[in-house]
Amino acid sequence: MIRSLRLQILLLVAFVPLLCSAQLRRGEATVVYQLREGVYYALVNRADWSAPKSVRLCSERDIEALPLNHILYELGPSKKAYSLIMAPLESLLNKGDKIYYVPTGKLHFINLDALSDLKGVWLFEKYGFYRVSNTTELPEREKDNPYYSMILFGGMDYHASPELMNHYAWYCHTEDSQPMYQDCQGLPLDGVYLGHMDDGTRAGIKTLVNSKDEIKFIYHTRKFIARPHTGAEACEELFRSEAGLAGPYILHISTHSFNIDCNRLPGESDAAYKKKLYKSCGLLFSGAGHTLDGETLPYHLNDGLLYAEEIAALDMEYCSMVVLGACNTALGVVTQDGILGLQSAFKEAGAQTLLMTLWSVNDKATSEFMKRFYTYLFDGKTKHESLARARADLMNSADFSDPVYWAPFIMLD
Repeated sequence: MIRSLRLQILLLVAFVPLLCSAQLRRGEATVVYQLREGVYYALVNRADWSAPKSVRLCSERDIEALPLNHILYELGPSKKAYSLIMAPLESLLNKGDKIYYVPTGKLHFINLDALSDLKGVWLFEKYGFYRVSNTTELPEREKDNPYYSMILFGGMDYHASPELMNHYAWYCHTEDSQPMYQDCQGLPLDGVYLGHMDDGTRAGIKTLVNSKDEIKFIYHTRKFIARPHTGAEACEELFRSEAGLAGPYILHISTHSFNIDCNRLPGESDAAYKKKLYKSCGLLFSGAGHTLDGETLPYHLNDGLLYAEEIAALDMEYCSMVVLGACNTALGVVTQDGILGLQSAFKEAGAQTLLMTLWSVNDKATSEFMKRFYTYLFDGKTKHESLARARADLMNSADFSDPVYWAPFIMLD
């Protein structure tokens, strides 16, 4: 029995690359980054290959020596990163290829699209990059507008009147006023981190000046049904109610994120650590300021802190894309299975694609990026084309040409 099981596993391991090749089309490639004994490798595959090819890249210390923030996308550091993780692969790739790639280790925190080669050519101009969770089941090729509605949350009032919040959330409670959506009991808030609070970033708990205008712009330029929620109405109960929409939709959230200090204890199991991590990160909704100030919201209202644990429990089977216009939403803890954090929680809930950020983003620049992204999307461009064009627009603008503004946005299928 054991010998038979081992044989099945060996056959499966051998067969997976063939499955990848069978899914690939002409002009497409998969790149699976691997970290083995302190060395990064890349497993490259194409449709007409009988087996993938392994390429040695660099040491783990080489990657750790890189500035894993906006400085990486300045010309010098960008070329260095390119030399380490892309240059060794280019003999196996063709200009114009669609590259489905799976990062690992610290590569999760690098925006491959936004690097430049040794000649100063941006990689997103040479290839079409698709960051994916795995290559055993590639995402369906994009169709024109695979959705017909939008749910918009932004312009939150973090110290909203509880009476006004209750006015909007009353139908999310049962007759005896108990909430339909039980709050997650998160980790103690004394170690909460609200992002790097430079002037103008979407960090902290301050009102986002450009967020409401961003929601208004998207609402008025959409070509299908949209449900905007701003101010006190942008509360946790309504989000959890709306996120279960049946039928393809986009979910857009413009807010702050939070993280709570969370160290792994000696001997702590993977499952226990994951559960703890999911209680340590999330997104802020209206009323969250009261909770962060140590107050308990009346009327059995949810606390305005949407934890990853609560996100993972949602049914978002029909969600075509989640757009997270907040700080550090692509960050988390690196594991063998990828990043544990907001992105894994939304994926567990069923979201197909995530648009996220790698650091604390500027409020005005993010709003401008989102307006351009949706303008292209509503004009019929695919989500990946819309991302590339919005990024290029900011790169070439007078106010937002610095990488700190245009390089943090990544997309995960």
